[in-house]
Amino acid sequence: MSHMHGRSSTENRLNLGANYSPGTMKTPESESGLALLARLGTRPSLKNIDSHFFPAGLDPCDIVEISGNRGSGKSSFISHLILNSLMPEAWCGLKLGGSSCGVVYIDADLHFSILQMENMLQRRIKKMVKSARAELKGLGGRKTAGSLICSPKTFQDFLHSGKRQQESEINKLTRDCLKHLLYLKCTDSFQFTITLLSLDELAQNRDNISLIVIDSISAFYWYDRTYKAGTWYKLEQHYNRIFKTFLGHIRKHKLVLLTSRQALFQKRPLKEERKTSYQNEDEEGDFDATDYEYLGREWASGVTHRIYLSVDTLGETSNTNLPQEQQVQDVQGSVCQSEESFSIMDKSTQERTTYLAEVNGKNNMKNKVTFTIHEDGIRHLVVKD
Repeated sequence: MSHMHGRSSTENRLNLGANYSPGTMKTPESESGLALLARLGTRPSLKNIDSHFFPAGLDPCDIVEISGNRGSGKSSFISHLILNSLMPEAWCGLKLGGSSCGVVYIDADLHFSILQMENMLQRRIKKMVKSARAELKGLGGRKTAGSLICSPKTFQDFLHSGKRQQESEINKLTRDCLKHLLYLKCTDSFQFTITLLSLDELAQNRDNISLIVIDSISAFYWYDRTYKAGTWYKLEQHYNRIFKTFLGHIRKHKLVLLTSRQALFQKRPLKEERKTSYQNEDEEGDFDATDYEYLGREWASGVTHRIYLSVDTLGETSNTNLPQEQQVQDVQGSVCQSEESFSIMDKSTQERTTYLAEVNGKNNMKNKVTFTIHEDGIRHLVVKD
């Protein structure tokens, strides 16, 4: 009996081995201890990146797509959110409201200017310092709710340090912020694809990174359509393979993805929309499905927030219709209530183009925000229902 039992066990093992082949066997997934720590660790939060556009903040794994026609403010909108991410929450007794996180900027349109980014950052800091100085003077050194000042004594010490020392501190803050910005330039489709697929290794080695920015995700669409795929179906399969891996890296490392998308196709009337197999019928609304489908199923189903930017041509949002205390706001949404703070406006808001952001977020969250673009970033005007 024992002999028969041993023979049966041997046959079972042989039969079991016969069911496997090199093509079907899977090796165990492995990762280094550093990669495991980076994946399981806590990255800086983007909950406070901008309460006007994202009232509930941005969560890890969120994917934000920004679209709009040429001249609709996409680049300035992205720069504004990048600075909100790079800046610290507080500095020299001043409440900056930033997220203090690392940002990876993937430039596929080749429009990025580090000098413009530096200039915008310095103007923003100086504007907030000037606003806080006026606030401190009007309040007699007291700290109030909604104040720009989180530590009156520290901020007063900064003001008393002299102009040269103040400039030195501002320059140091600027360098510290830009030190956490990693710039990657992609000049062709192949380089762009390799960059997206190599995000896994990049995220493993940089645990302070929370935000990935791509400008723009559709930069090489026409090249890919012409030289990589002769038909839409083949191009969709090509994009599906890339985005499945790339978005998997975003979710694996709990990152937030912010990307612009070019308006390559004109929007059609909603009544003529072509229903696609992957479109959620509950999401029919202000946006046409054709705006998103050309990047493929994986991308369309992965986006959690869609923002459509346009020039507000209705003229309904002049900030003279707002209460006086809401007419001048800093780039983080804090109100400068002192009359002296009105002098910091580099140009009247009424003389600037007003832009409209239509935000479709998670859980059917929808809102509309109007804003103007200034040398120090975006200034919000009003939230529409």
